[in-house]
Amino acid sequence: MTERAARAAASADEEPATKRRRAVAGYDFTFSIPKSASVLWGVADAGTQERIAAAHHAAVAEVVAYMEREVAATRTGTTGQGGAVAHVDVTGLIATAFDHFDSRAGDPHLHTHVVISNTVQTGLDGKWRSLDGRPIHEAVVALSELHETLFADALTRSLGVQWEPRERGRDRHLAWAVRATVLSCSMALLNVYDRRSTH
Repeated sequence: MTERAARAAASADEEPATKRRRAVAGYDFTFSIPKSASVLWGVADAGTQERIAAAHHAAVAEVVAYMEREVAATRTGTTGQGGAVAHVDVTGLIATAFDHFDSRAGDPHLHTHVVISNTVQTGLDGKWRSLDGRPIHEAVVALSELHETLFADALTRSLGVQWEPRERGRDRHLAWAVRATVLSCSMALLNVYDRRSTH
């Protein structure tokens, strides 16, 4: 998931300097598979590509369902003197997904943009209200990690791949990569793509 989702969610919050709120039409979440899996997808035969994409799409669907159950909410009430604001569950999310298959540099990079509408229906009274951006903003990293975990599990079950830790450089958290012996291409190719992704 990119910083774009975090920025979009944050834009629904009060701006610290002005204390004004900015309306947003929706949120753009980007779910990406690990670079090593994208390289494997890029060099694989059509059948293997379909299985990798299916594992990714299943993970995305599970994350969106989790968002609907555990993250998405709206607020009702007033913040004025004597008022109270309550978080209210919603009936679901309105979303659409778009697959992209390469990075700006032209490298294999399977990822999906999930665009979520800012309009939700409350479970309380059926009224349509704005999605509360605060819980979404707070959950961005967790949702990204959940997607990666679900994808890794699905790909292991589908293709039997194994995973290994991979250093990503100073001040960056450890990532997981498809074990080098599984890749049908050289690790040198993966390293080229890794270097490009840092530019």
